[in-house]
Amino acid sequence: MKTLRTLPAAVTSIAVASPAQMPADRACIPPLGVKRLLLACLLSVCLSLASPVPSQAGELAAAWPTLAHPRESHIDEVGGQIRINGTPMRIVRVQAALPVDALASHYRQVLGQPHAESQAGGAQVLAQGRGNFFITVTLQQLPDGGSEALVAVADSHGARAAAGRPLGLDIPAGTTLLSDMESTDGGIASRQFVLANTHSLRVNLDRLSATLARRGLHPESPPVRGRNGALLQHFGGTSGQAQLVLMRHENQTHAVLTLLSRQP
Repeated sequence: MKTLRTLPAAVTSIAVASPAQMPADRACIPPLGVKRLLLACLLSVCLSLASPVPSQAGELAAAWPTLAHPRESHIDEVGGQIRINGTPMRIVRVQAALPVDALASHYRQVLGQPHAESQAGGAQVLAQGRGNFFITVTLQQLPDGGSEALVAVADSHGARAAAGRPLGLDIPAGTTLLSDMESTDGGIASRQFVLANTHSLRVNLDRLSATLARRGLHPESPPVRGRNGALLQHFGGTSGQAQLVLMRHENQTHAVLTLLSRQP
């Protein structure tokens, strides 16, 4: 068994949403989701990019690996088809009436050796490379005495193929892209960007609103001021919907922009 380096707290503090969390009759969906989901995704992406490239061409077309889950556990697929920072991923949430140690023991046995273990963001993480794929199992105890596992599988070959692709979004100068998540689920395509820069809330609102206007998306109402001075703005148009959340902290602004469109 190997040990993984714990992720920085700044990475684990970002939250994301999937189309499954979005009401079908609403123009937008709340962009803030479960922190553990992004932690599992980013950890799987980072480790998959660091894994060796398979030398045999046949491995490039290998089927996605699956894991056996505990009996009588509740299993949900998260977000349908997902890409995190260009990396194709599949994610399953497993809830079991087991203490977290027992759930971890189950996945250790299922993964076999070699695998790596670490703590990240208060969760226990198991990880293993399988050919072209990288698997992470992020485990946490639940308040009711049961436990939850987020099983994320990342396609490292798909990630390398997507490297350098255009962002497809005009962002303010000096902006850092922290996360780019794409998901298609239930006929709804979602793409969510998490951005950071030193511009004011108003500058970000104006520039990102102008970017969305070029996509045919316009504010549906004045922005709403939330807790701690955060701004929330809804957009709508014939091309889809969007929601923008802007937060200011320690001279830095974070923007969470979610774009939605229905698939034919």
